[in-house]
Formats: sequence, C-alpha cells, structure tokens
Amino acid sequence: MASTRLTVLTQFVKGRYICQLQRLTLQYCSKGGSSRGLREYINNEVVLFAKKNPQVVIYVRPRPYRHPRIVAEFLNGKSKVVSIKNLSQAEIRNKVEQLRDASGITRKKMKKWWHTDSPSIQGLWNPFNSLPYKN
Repeated sequence: MASTRLTVLTQFVKGRYICQLQRLTLQYCSKGGSSRGLREYINNEVVLFAKKNPQVVIYVRPRPYRHPRIVAEFLNGKSKVVSIKNLSQAEIRNKVEQLRDASGITRKKMKKWWHTDSPSIQGLWNPFNSLPYKN
C-alpha cells in the first residue's frame, strides 16, 4: 500500500517540474581557435540537446573575432553570461547542463545562520546556560 502511494506521489511530482532555463544563446567565432570546442559541440551535440529539452530555445550566433560565450536567459528575467574560452566539447556539455539545471536566482550570502522576529540581547541559548554556577 505504501509503495503504491509513493509511486503515485513521485509521478505527480514529476509532472510538476518547470525548467527555469528559457533561452540559450551559443555565440562563437567561425575562425578563432578559442571557439574550437564550441564549434565541435554545435556540430555534434546541440541537436541532441535540443531534442531532449524542447522547452529550451537555442540560438546559435556567430560572433566574429571575439571569444565564445553562452548567454542563458531564465524565466525570472535574469540572464547569465558564461565564458567558454578554450574549453573542450565535454566541458561545454557540462556547462550547458549546469545552466539547464540552474534556477537563475542570484545567491545571497547569509549574514546569520538563524533568524528570529524578536532578537534577544542575552545571546543564543545552549544547554549549559542553566547549570549552577561553581566557584
């Protein structure tokens, strides 16, 4: 009974996933040596990636006499530019998969590990606070 319910729940959750990557632009130089890995990726793997991920729009644009880069645009309106200068085809595949799995939200540094609506001036509680004082 429990395993049946678990499979139903996992199928329900699988259908709720929305990929946050909306658009992917691959910009390369047709003659530059730093774009060699991206040109190989475009010739060999970009069509396979597009078939596996139909929700992502892929643009391939030449960018003469400049280093290659990937521009990722997310559903929340944010964009991320990744330089892929002198990377191999496998490394570019990993970068594209990382961008596909990313949410597009910028990371913020946490100043404190805890949050409270009414901060105490006495400091954090620990189990040793209630021990009797010994001289």
